[in-house]
Amino acid sequence: MEIPVEETMLIRFSCKDMGLNCPFVVKGKTLEEVTQKALEHVREKHAKDFNVIDSPAQIEAMQKALARSTRVIPG
Repeated sequence: MEIPVEETMLIRFSCKDMGLNCPFVVKGKTLEEVTQKALEHVREKHAKDFNVIDSPAQIEAMQKALARSTRVIPG
């Protein structure tokens, strides 16, 4: 089994991994990039599922949930 080289690894987030019935998937090279895109999507498409995400505490809680639903995959 070949170990992925760091340059070819991607970070992946999927709404389905968060338990949502949504096909949204985002991939990127950094956790920050993927988290930002995922958070934007969640705010735009799933606000009703998570109420309003505005306060720093709510954003931090969402980022933790996103981190639990984010995977490193070979590129």
